[in-house]
Amino acid sequence: MPVMAGLVENECLKILRRKRFRLVLVVLAALLCLVVFAQNRQQQNQRRDHPERDWRAQVEKRASDLERQAGQRRMPENWKRWMRYESGRLRYYLSKNLNPNELTGPVFTRTFAGVGSVLLIPLLIAVFGADLVSSEFAEGTITLLLTRPVARWKVLLSKVVAMMLFTTLTLLAAFFLAWGISGVAFGWSGWGAPMLMGFRLGPGAAGGFDLTGVRMVPLWQDTFAAWGLAWFSALAVGSITLLLSVVFRSVAAAMGTMMATLVGGTILSRVASDWDGAKWFFVTNLPLPDFYAGLPTPFEGMTLAFSVWVLLAWAAASLAAAFLLFTRRDVTA
Repeated sequence: MPVMAGLVENECLKILRRKRFRLVLVVLAALLCLVVFAQNRQQQNQRRDHPERDWRAQVEKRASDLERQAGQRRMPENWKRWMRYESGRLRYYLSKNLNPNELTGPVFTRTFAGVGSVLLIPLLIAVFGADLVSSEFAEGTITLLLTRPVARWKVLLSKVVAMMLFTTLTLLAAFFLAWGISGVAFGWSGWGAPMLMGFRLGPGAAGGFDLTGVRMVPLWQDTFAAWGLAWFSALAVGSITLLLSVVFRSVAAAMGTMMATLVGGTILSRVASDWDGAKWFFVTNLPLPDFYAGLPTPFEGMTLAFSVWVLLAWAAASLAAAFLLFTRRDVTA
Protein backbone atom coordinates (compact mmCIF):
# COMPACT_ATOMS: atom_id res chain seq x y z
CA MET A 1 0.00 0.00 0.00
CA PRO A 2 2.76 2.56 0.79
CA VAL A 3 4.40 1.66 -2.55
CA MET A 4 1.15 2.30 -4.47
CA ALA A 5 0.56 5.57 -2.63
CA GLY A 6 4.04 6.70 -3.58
CA LEU A 7 3.50 5.74 -7.21
CA VAL A 8 0.20 7.64 -7.36
CA GLU A 9 1.79 10.68 -5.74
CA ASN A 10 4.59 10.56 -8.30
CA GLU A 11 2.11 10.40 -11.19
CA CYS A 12 0.13 13.32 -9.82
CA LEU A 13 3.28 15.40 -9.52
CA LYS A 14 4.14 14.55 -13.13
CA ILE A 15 0.75 15.78 -14.33
CA LEU A 16 1.16 19.03 -12.39
CA ARG A 17 4.72 19.50 -13.61
CA ARG A 18 3.69 19.25 -17.25
CA LYS A 19 1.20 22.09 -16.69
CA ARG A 20 -1.46 20.54 -18.92
CA PHE A 21 -3.98 20.41 -16.11
CA ARG A 22 -3.52 24.12 -15.44
CA LEU A 23 -3.99 24.76 -19.14
CA VAL A 24 -7.27 22.82 -18.96
CA LEU A 25 -8.50 25.02 -16.11
CA VAL A 26 -7.52 28.22 -17.94
CA VAL A 27 -9.27 27.13 -21.14
CA LEU A 28 -12.35 26.07 -19.19
CA ALA A 29 -12.57 29.38 -17.33
CA ALA A 30 -12.05 31.39 -20.53
CA LEU A 31 -14.76 29.51 -22.42
CA LEU A 32 -17.21 29.83 -19.54
CA CYS A 33 -16.59 33.57 -19.34
CA LEU A 34 -17.25 33.86 -23.07
CA VAL A 35 -20.48 31.80 -22.95
CA VAL A 36 -21.83 33.65 -19.91
CA PHE A 37 -21.03 37.01 -21.50
CA ALA A 38 -22.82 35.98 -24.72
CA GLN A 39 -25.90 34.74 -22.89
CA ASN A 40 -26.05 37.81 -20.68
CA ARG A 41 -25.74 40.04 -23.75
CA GLN A 42 -28.49 38.10 -25.49
CA GLN A 43 -30.84 38.53 -22.55
CA GLN A 44 -30.15 42.25 -22.39
CA ASN A 45 -30.86 42.62 -26.12
CA GLN A 46 -34.16 40.74 -25.78
CA ARG A 47 -35.27 42.98 -22.93
CA ARG A 48 -34.30 46.06 -24.92
CA ASP A 49 -35.94 44.99 -28.19
CA HIS A 50 -39.11 43.52 -26.67
CA PRO A 51 -39.73 45.26 -23.36
CA GLU A 52 -43.50 44.74 -23.61
CA ARG A 53 -43.41 41.01 -24.34
CA ASP A 54 -43.80 38.76 -21.31
CA TRP A 55 -42.15 35.40 -20.99
CA ARG A 56 -45.31 33.46 -21.89
CA ALA A 57 -45.50 35.13 -25.30
CA GLN A 58 -41.83 34.39 -25.96
CA VAL A 59 -42.20 30.72 -25.02
CA GLU A 60 -45.38 30.40 -27.10
CA LYS A 61 -43.63 31.86 -30.14
CA ARG A 62 -40.66 29.57 -29.68
CA ALA A 63 -42.90 26.49 -29.46
CA SER A 64 -44.87 27.53 -32.56
CA ASP A 65 -41.67 28.13 -34.55
CA LEU A 66 -40.36 24.69 -33.62
CA GLU A 67 -43.62 22.99 -34.60
CA ARG A 68 -43.58 24.77 -37.97
CA GLN A 69 -39.96 23.81 -38.64
CA ALA A 70 -40.61 20.18 -37.64
CA GLY A 71 -43.25 20.01 -40.37
CA GLN A 72 -40.78 20.75 -43.16
CA ARG A 73 -40.11 17.79 -45.42
CA ARG A 74 -36.38 18.25 -45.93
CA MET A 75 -35.59 18.51 -42.24
CA PRO A 76 -33.47 15.54 -40.98
CA GLU A 77 -35.52 13.14 -38.91
CA ASN A 78 -33.37 13.40 -35.77
CA TRP A 79 -33.77 17.19 -35.86
CA LYS A 80 -37.52 16.80 -36.24
CA ARG A 81 -37.65 14.57 -33.17
CA TRP A 82 -35.72 17.12 -31.13
CA MET A 83 -38.04 19.93 -32.31
CA ARG A 84 -41.16 17.94 -31.38
CA TYR A 85 -39.63 17.18 -28.01
CA GLU A 86 -38.67 20.79 -27.31
CA SER A 87 -42.02 22.24 -28.41
CA GLY A 88 -43.87 19.73 -26.24
CA ARG A 89 -41.64 20.52 -23.28
CA LEU A 90 -42.19 24.26 -23.68
CA ARG A 91 -45.96 23.88 -23.90
CA TYR A 92 -45.99 21.75 -20.76
CA TYR A 93 -44.07 24.44 -18.90
CA LEU A 94 -46.68 26.94 -20.11
CA SER A 95 -49.48 24.75 -18.78
CA LYS A 96 -47.79 24.75 -15.35
CA ASN A 97 -47.13 28.52 -15.50
CA LEU A 98 -43.37 27.96 -15.19
CA ASN A 99 -40.81 29.95 -17.17
CA PRO A 100 -38.41 27.50 -18.89
CA ASN A 101 -36.16 30.36 -20.00
CA GLU A 102 -35.50 31.79 -16.53
CA LEU A 103 -31.73 31.81 -16.21
CA THR A 104 -29.87 31.76 -12.91
CA GLY A 105 -26.40 30.63 -11.94
CA PRO A 106 -27.64 27.21 -10.77
CA VAL A 107 -29.71 26.72 -13.95
CA PHE A 108 -26.67 27.58 -16.10
CA THR A 109 -24.55 25.15 -14.07
CA ARG A 110 -27.06 22.35 -14.62
CA THR A 111 -27.29 23.10 -18.33
CA PHE A 112 -23.51 23.14 -18.70
CA ALA A 113 -23.33 19.54 -17.42
CA GLY A 114 -25.24 18.41 -20.50
CA VAL A 115 -23.61 20.75 -23.00
CA GLY A 116 -20.08 20.15 -21.72
CA SER A 117 -20.32 16.36 -21.67
CA VAL A 118 -21.00 16.24 -25.42
CA LEU A 119 -17.56 17.44 -26.51
CA LEU A 120 -15.87 20.10 -24.37
CA ILE A 121 -15.16 18.10 -21.20
CA PRO A 122 -14.01 14.98 -23.13
CA LEU A 123 -11.59 17.15 -25.15
CA LEU A 124 -10.18 18.64 -21.95
CA ILE A 125 -9.76 15.18 -20.43
CA ALA A 126 -7.86 14.13 -23.55
CA VAL A 127 -5.43 17.05 -23.13
CA PHE A 128 -3.84 15.74 -19.93
CA GLY A 129 -4.76 12.06 -20.33
CA ALA A 130 -2.96 11.51 -23.62
CA ASP A 131 0.52 11.90 -22.15
CA LEU A 132 0.16 9.67 -19.10
CA VAL A 133 2.28 6.95 -20.75
CA SER A 134 3.39 8.34 -24.12
CA SER A 135 5.19 11.22 -22.41
CA GLU A 136 7.47 8.66 -20.77
CA PHE A 137 8.74 7.75 -24.24
CA ALA A 138 9.05 11.40 -25.25
CA GLU A 139 11.09 12.21 -22.12
CA GLY A 140 13.14 9.00 -22.33
CA THR A 141 12.07 7.81 -18.88
CA ILE A 142 10.15 4.70 -19.95
CA THR A 143 13.14 2.37 -19.55
CA LEU A 144 13.86 3.64 -16.04
CA LEU A 145 10.17 3.44 -15.17
CA LEU A 146 9.69 -0.17 -16.28
CA THR A 147 12.97 -1.53 -14.97
CA ARG A 148 12.28 -0.47 -11.40
CA PRO A 149 11.68 -3.29 -8.88
CA VAL A 150 7.93 -2.68 -9.04
CA ALA A 151 5.43 -4.78 -10.99
CA ARG A 152 4.43 -3.15 -14.25
CA TRP A 153 0.75 -3.52 -13.52
CA LYS A 154 1.23 -1.44 -10.37
CA VAL A 155 2.92 1.30 -12.39
CA LEU A 156 0.01 1.45 -14.81
CA LEU A 157 -2.53 1.19 -12.01
CA SER A 158 -1.00 4.29 -10.42
CA LYS A 159 -1.51 6.10 -13.73
CA VAL A 160 -5.13 4.94 -13.83
CA VAL A 161 -5.71 6.25 -10.31
CA ALA A 162 -4.05 9.56 -11.21
CA MET A 163 -6.25 9.81 -14.31
CA MET A 164 -9.36 9.24 -12.20
CA LEU A 165 -8.26 11.82 -9.62
CA PHE A 166 -7.60 14.54 -12.18
CA THR A 167 -10.75 13.71 -14.12
CA THR A 168 -12.69 14.19 -10.90
CA LEU A 169 -10.87 17.46 -10.22
CA THR A 170 -11.68 18.64 -13.74
CA LEU A 171 -15.38 17.98 -13.24
CA LEU A 172 -15.35 19.67 -9.83
CA ALA A 173 -13.54 22.67 -11.31
CA ALA A 174 -16.04 22.82 -14.19
CA PHE A 175 -18.95 22.78 -11.73
CA PHE A 176 -17.63 25.52 -9.46
CA LEU A 177 -16.36 27.65 -12.33
CA ALA A 178 -19.72 27.40 -14.09
CA TRP A 179 -21.58 28.34 -10.92
CA GLY A 180 -19.16 31.07 -9.88
CA ILE A 181 -18.86 32.77 -13.28
CA SER A 182 -22.55 32.52 -14.18
CA GLY A 183 -23.50 33.69 -10.71
CA VAL A 184 -21.86 37.05 -11.39
CA ALA A 185 -24.27 37.64 -14.28
CA PHE A 186 -27.39 35.73 -13.24
CA GLY A 187 -27.17 35.28 -9.46
CA TRP A 188 -25.88 32.39 -7.36
CA SER A 189 -29.12 31.43 -5.60
CA GLY A 190 -31.99 29.25 -6.79
CA TRP A 191 -30.90 25.68 -6.06
CA GLY A 192 -34.35 24.86 -4.71
CA ALA A 193 -36.20 25.92 -7.88
CA PRO A 194 -38.57 23.28 -9.31
CA MET A 195 -37.45 21.37 -12.40
CA LEU A 196 -39.72 19.25 -14.58
CA MET A 197 -38.14 15.94 -15.58
CA GLY A 198 -39.18 12.81 -17.43
CA PHE A 199 -40.32 14.17 -20.81
CA ARG A 200 -40.29 11.51 -23.50
CA LEU A 201 -41.11 11.06 -27.18
CA GLY A 202 -42.78 7.90 -28.31
CA PRO A 203 -40.87 5.52 -30.64
CA GLY A 204 -40.87 5.97 -34.38
CA ALA A 205 -40.87 8.94 -36.69
CA ALA A 206 -44.30 10.10 -35.56
CA GLY A 207 -43.88 9.32 -31.88
CA GLY A 208 -46.12 11.41 -29.68
CA PHE A 209 -45.12 13.41 -26.64
CA ASP A 210 -45.30 11.23 -23.52
CA LEU A 211 -46.12 13.00 -20.24
CA THR A 212 -46.72 9.94 -18.09
CA GLY A 213 -43.25 10.04 -16.54
CA VAL A 214 -43.04 13.78 -15.92
CA ARG A 215 -42.12 14.66 -12.34
CA MET A 216 -41.00 17.75 -10.47
CA VAL A 217 -37.69 17.70 -8.60
CA PRO A 218 -35.60 20.44 -6.95
CA LEU A 219 -32.85 21.86 -9.11
CA TRP A 220 -30.05 20.75 -6.77
CA GLN A 221 -31.14 17.11 -7.05
CA ASP A 222 -31.33 17.28 -10.84
CA THR A 223 -27.93 19.00 -10.99
CA PHE A 224 -26.29 16.40 -8.75
CA ALA A 225 -27.53 13.57 -10.96
CA ALA A 226 -26.51 15.34 -14.17
CA TRP A 227 -22.96 16.10 -13.01
CA GLY A 228 -22.58 12.57 -11.65
CA LEU A 229 -23.41 11.20 -15.09
CA ALA A 230 -21.05 13.70 -16.73
CA TRP A 231 -18.31 12.46 -14.38
CA PHE A 232 -19.01 8.86 -15.39
CA SER A 233 -18.77 9.65 -19.11
CA ALA A 234 -15.56 11.63 -18.49
CA LEU A 235 -14.02 8.61 -16.76
CA ALA A 236 -14.87 6.49 -19.79
CA VAL A 237 -13.11 9.02 -22.03
CA GLY A 238 -10.12 9.03 -19.69
CA SER A 239 -9.87 5.23 -19.84
CA ILE A 240 -9.91 5.19 -23.65
CA THR A 241 -7.38 8.03 -23.76
CA LEU A 242 -5.10 6.05 -21.44
CA LEU A 243 -5.18 3.13 -23.87
CA LEU A 244 -4.14 5.43 -26.73
CA SER A 245 -1.36 6.77 -24.55
CA VAL A 246 -0.09 3.21 -24.10
CA VAL A 247 -0.41 2.38 -27.81
CA PHE A 248 1.28 5.51 -29.17
CA ARG A 249 4.77 6.60 -28.21
CA SER A 250 4.03 10.17 -29.29
CA VAL A 251 1.92 12.48 -27.14
CA ALA A 252 0.76 14.33 -30.25
CA ALA A 253 -0.36 11.09 -31.90
CA ALA A 254 -2.33 9.95 -28.85
CA MET A 255 -3.93 13.34 -28.28
CA GLY A 256 -4.65 13.91 -31.97
CA THR A 257 -6.24 10.49 -32.38
CA MET A 258 -8.49 11.00 -29.37
CA MET A 259 -9.54 14.50 -30.39
CA ALA A 260 -10.24 13.41 -33.97
CA THR A 261 -12.30 10.49 -32.65
CA LEU A 262 -14.35 12.76 -30.38
CA VAL A 263 -15.02 15.36 -33.06
CA GLY A 264 -15.66 12.79 -35.78
CA GLY A 265 -17.95 10.73 -33.56
CA THR A 266 -19.96 13.80 -32.61
CA ILE A 267 -20.44 14.68 -36.28
CA LEU A 268 -21.32 11.06 -37.08
CA SER A 269 -24.16 11.01 -34.57
CA ARG A 270 -25.60 14.13 -36.20
CA VAL A 271 -25.39 13.17 -39.88
CA ALA A 272 -25.66 9.36 -39.89
CA SER A 273 -28.91 8.89 -38.00
CA ASP A 274 -29.90 6.03 -40.35
CA TRP A 275 -26.89 3.87 -39.41
CA ASP A 276 -28.04 1.95 -36.36
CA GLY A 277 -24.57 0.59 -35.62
CA ALA A 278 -23.35 4.03 -34.59
CA LYS A 279 -25.22 3.74 -31.30
CA TRP A 280 -22.51 1.32 -30.09
CA PHE A 281 -19.79 3.93 -30.58
CA PHE A 282 -18.68 5.43 -27.27
CA VAL A 283 -18.86 9.05 -28.48
CA THR A 284 -22.56 8.66 -29.31
CA ASN A 285 -23.27 7.70 -25.70
CA LEU A 286 -21.34 10.48 -23.94
CA PRO A 287 -24.25 12.97 -23.38
CA LEU A 288 -25.59 11.02 -20.38
CA PRO A 289 -26.98 14.17 -18.66
CA ASP A 290 -29.07 14.93 -21.77
CA PHE A 291 -30.41 11.38 -21.92
CA TYR A 292 -31.21 11.59 -18.20
CA ALA A 293 -33.16 14.80 -18.84
CA GLY A 294 -35.21 13.03 -21.50
CA LEU A 295 -33.80 14.60 -24.67
CA PRO A 296 -34.32 12.39 -27.72
CA THR A 297 -31.43 10.00 -28.34
CA PRO A 298 -29.79 10.13 -31.79
CA PHE A 299 -30.70 6.49 -32.56
CA GLU A 300 -33.69 4.29 -31.85
CA GLY A 301 -33.23 1.85 -28.99
CA MET A 302 -30.85 4.03 -26.99
CA THR A 303 -31.73 4.71 -23.36
CA LEU A 304 -29.83 6.07 -20.38
CA ALA A 305 -29.17 2.55 -19.08
CA PHE A 306 -28.04 1.40 -22.53
CA SER A 307 -25.54 4.28 -22.81
CA VAL A 308 -24.18 3.66 -19.30
CA TRP A 309 -23.51 0.00 -20.11
CA VAL A 310 -21.94 0.84 -23.47
CA LEU A 311 -19.55 3.35 -21.87
CA LEU A 312 -18.77 0.91 -19.07
CA ALA A 313 -17.92 -1.78 -21.63
CA TRP A 314 -15.68 0.60 -23.60
CA ALA A 315 -13.88 1.72 -20.44
CA ALA A 316 -13.37 -1.82 -19.14
CA ALA A 317 -12.14 -3.09 -22.51
CA SER A 318 -9.77 -0.14 -22.89
CA LEU A 319 -8.26 -0.61 -19.44
CA ALA A 320 -7.89 -4.36 -19.99
CA ALA A 321 -6.13 -3.78 -23.31
CA ALA A 322 -3.92 -1.09 -21.76
CA PHE A 323 -2.77 -3.40 -18.96
CA LEU A 324 -2.14 -6.23 -21.44
CA LEU A 325 -0.01 -4.07 -23.74
CA PHE A 326 1.82 -2.25 -20.98
CA THR A 327 2.84 -5.35 -19.04
CA ARG A 328 4.14 -7.10 -22.19
CA ARG A 329 5.79 -4.16 -23.94
CA ASP A 330 9.45 -4.44 -24.92
CA VAL A 331 10.87 -1.08 -23.79
CA THR A 332 14.00 -1.55 -25.87
CA ALA A 333 12.06 -1.85 -29.15
